[in-house]
Amino acid sequence: MRNVTIALSATLVLLAGCGPKKLALPTDPIDRAATCAVVSAAAARAGNNNVKAELDFAAQSRILHYAMLAASDGNRFDTPKASAVVSRMSELEGDVTAGKWQDLVRPCNQSFPLAAKVGGVELPAQRFEAAIGCYALGDFLTKSVTSKEPATEETMSKLMTMRRNLDATIGDGLKARGATKYESTLELKQEALVRMTRLGPPNETAQACTARFG
Repeated sequence: MRNVTIALSATLVLLAGCGPKKLALPTDPIDRAATCAVVSAAAARAGNNNVKAELDFAAQSRILHYAMLAASDGNRFDTPKASAVVSRMSELEGDVTAGKWQDLVRPCNQSFPLAAKVGGVELPAQRFEAAIGCYALGDFLTKSVTSKEPATEETMSKLMTMRRNLDATIGDGLKARGATKYESTLELKQEALVRMTRLGPPNETAQACTARFG
C-alpha cells in the first residue's frame, strides 16, 4: 500500500438540507459504496452537536469501511477501487445529503452488513496471519484517516507504534514464505488487508490489533 494515500478528510460531508427528495441505492457497486459512505458521514454529523467538528477515528474509519469493502470483493485488496469510491463520495455528497438520506440507512446496512456489525471482532488465531493483517490495516488507516482531533491522533500513534513493533516479525515471516520482492510482499499484504476488512468495523479491528501487538 506504499505510495497510496486516500484523502478521506477532503470528502467528508457537511450536511446540507433543503427540499429533501426520495433516494434509492445505486446498482453500480462503486456508487453504492460511495452513497452508503456519504450516508454514514451524514449520520455521524447529525449525531454530533457541532456539525463542523472533525469526526473522530471511529466515525472516519466507519465511513472508510465502505470503500474498503468495495475493494475487498476479490482475494486481493483493490486500492484503485477504494480510491474510486472515495472520489465518488465527494461527487454524490450534494444529491445524497439534500435528499432523504435517512431512508438509506437500512438499505445500506443490508447491502453492507459488515459495516453495520457491532462487536465480535476476532483476530486470526495464527500469529503471523494476525500480524500481517494488523500491519496492513495499520498502514492503510494511517494513510487514509486524517484528523488533528487529539483522540484520533492518539489512535494513529498507537497504530504506528504497533507497525514498528511488527517490522521484524513481518520481515522474517515474508522471507520464510519466499516473498522477497516488492510485488510478492505486496500481494501477501493485500490479501491480509482483505481478510481484516471482512472482520468488521476497522476501529474495533484496530483496537484488537493494538491490544495484541501494540
